[in-house]
Amino acid sequence: MSEQPSIHMGHGQMVDIVGKTSDKWEIIFSEAGVADYKAPPLKEIEADAIDVSGKIYPLAIAAGPSESTVVASGQVEGAHRVRVRVWHGTHFHTREAFLPGAAPIEAVTGPNGGSLATFDEDLQLEVKPIDATTWELFFLRDTTLVGPLAADAVVVQAIGPKAEDYQIRNLKTENPGNGRTLIVEGKIKDAVYARISITKNGGEAVRSIPVFLAN
Repeated sequence: MSEQPSIHMGHGQMVDIVGKTSDKWEIIFSEAGVADYKAPPLKEIEADAIDVSGKIYPLAIAAGPSESTVVASGQVEGAHRVRVRVWHGTHFHTREAFLPGAAPIEAVTGPNGGSLATFDEDLQLEVKPIDATTWELFFLRDTTLVGPLAADAVVVQAIGPKAEDYQIRNLKTENPGNGRTLIVEGKIKDAVYARISITKNGGEAVRSIPVFLAN
């Protein structure tokens, strides 16, 4: 995660979150050495606000006060981080970063020594680092370990320490067959956050939480 105000979106494109109020942000697009840089079309921009508990709030994107600026509105009060997605020709570039002035928060430790994400009143997921390429996922209800969800119902991304190219890392979720956990593997290494999407009861819940580094 970048602690700098500017977020590098790739290909020289920069994003700054400014003009924060209780219900909206202004997002300014720029590129070094380019005067009057224009923001991408509104349909090519997505933004989420993320609060300190890891809950995700999709924001509405509208035209801003200048050609380089768009307005993101919605549940931004209490936001700690931001996720920005911008279409670059054939694919989206995705970044997650702290909001300007936001300090890192501590991970919540679960009963198995991992980092805890709370999805609702009776489901928690714990992410425990195993090594530089593996996390183990525990599923809990009222702090009691329960059987894992189906592997295809759990999508995990590792988020590196800087919001720059290749720092949002898609991981592979597998069931090791122990009846207790799932395993996610991929380019974890120095990841400091995990973004977890769970599909259940016909809906999707998403959390983005700080994680511990493997010893």
